[in-house]
Amino acid sequence: MPELPEVENARRCLIKAELPGRAFTKADIGWAKSVKTPDLEEFALGLRGGVVQDVHRRGKYILLPLVNGESETRTLILHLGMSGGLSVQPRTNPMHPLVRHTFSLDDGRELRFEDGRKFGKIWLVSDPSEVLPPLSPDPLEGGLTPQVLAKSLEGRNAPIKALLLEQSIVAGMGNLYADESLFLAGINPTRSAAGLTGEEIDRLQQSIVNALTASIEKYETARDESWPDPPRALTGWTHPRTEGAPCPRCNGPFTGTRVRGRGTYYCPKCQG
Repeated sequence: MPELPEVENARRCLIKAELPGRAFTKADIGWAKSVKTPDLEEFALGLRGGVVQDVHRRGKYILLPLVNGESETRTLILHLGMSGGLSVQPRTNPMHPLVRHTFSLDDGRELRFEDGRKFGKIWLVSDPSEVLPPLSPDPLEGGLTPQVLAKSLEGRNAPIKALLLEQSIVAGMGNLYADESLFLAGINPTRSAAGLTGEEIDRLQQSIVNALTASIEKYETARDESWPDPPRALTGWTHPRTEGAPCPRCNGPFTGTRVRGRGTYYCPKCQG
C-alpha cells in the first residue's frame, strides 16, 4: 500500500488538479534521504523552472516529464513508499503534519508529498530507465497477456503469491491485490507457480485485471463525489483479511498464513 490502483488514483488526481502546464519554482525537501538522484543541491536547481508536460504511471511510480527552456528535458519520478500521498494545494492551505516535501508552482499552489514513514523516494533524471527497475507490461494496458504471465512463471517453483509481488512479473501489484486476484481466480496462494495449468494462468491473468479495474472504478466514483479532497485509500475488496472471516462464496472460514513474510489470507475450500 499504495498499490497500482492507489498510484493510478494519485495520477488522475494530479491531472484533475491541472498540474500539467505548471512550472516548478522551488523545492523544499524535508527528508534529504528521500532524494536518490541527483544530490540535493543539483536536484533543487534542476527542478526549478521545469514545466510539467504530463503525469504518467509505470507500476507504482509516478513520472512527471519536465521541459526547462527550449530543449532540456528531465523526468521527476516519485515513489509513494508504504504510506505516501500527493496533492496539489494552495500555499495558504494548512499543511498536513506528515508532509515531508513541497514543490512550489508558478500559480501560487504547491505539490505536497506526504510520507509519514519516510519510505518515499524521489529522482530527477534525464532518462527514467536509469533508475527504474525491470517492470512487467502494465496490467491495465493490455500488455500483460496470459502468454506473457505464463512465460514469467515458467519453471518458477516459488509460491505464486510471492511471485505476484515481483514487479517484473506484475508491475504495480502489492500484497492486498495479490490476495484478491488469487481469491477471484480460485488459486491457493501457496501453490508452486510452475504447477499452475494453462487454464489457471488464464484465469489468474483475468482476475488480476478484474481486481485492479474494480478498485480503480471505485476510486473514480469517490474522486468525483468528494473532489477536491478525494480519499487515498479505499476498502471493500471481495476478499476478507481476517482469520476465520466467512468466505463470500462458500461461507466457510478464511485462513491466515504468511508467504515469504507477507500476511496472506485465503479460503481453503474455494482456493484448495
